[in-house]
Amino acid sequence: MDAEERQREEMARRRRLMRGEPITELRSLPEAELSEKYDALMELSADPSVTNRDAQMRYVARAQVYADEQVRRETERQGKRMEALTTSLKWLTWVITGATIIGVILTAWSTLSGA
Repeated sequence: MDAEERQREEMARRRRLMRGEPITELRSLPEAELSEKYDALMELSADPSVTNRDAQMRYVARAQVYADEQVRRETERQGKRMEALTTSLKWLTWVITGATIIGVILTAWSTLSGA
């Protein structure tokens, strides 16, 4: 592969990375692909051959889209975990309340039957 062909491939790769996906496509990307795109864009922003500060900032801004999607997904996962925890606590509260009522009834019954 000659230098010109490598340069063409690199430019095509950069265009692919900078292409914005529709939100539905972004949300359907696998976690690994989000990370790969983020890493590739951050590498480009730090590439010494990219001397244009505006280009570097565009790479960083595009990488932020992938980082934001990762944060959104983690927030969604945490919300689901919190919802499950809340449901568990609700059921535990009912069990404790039931056990307390049964304990009170048994205590009263034993007091009445012993008297």
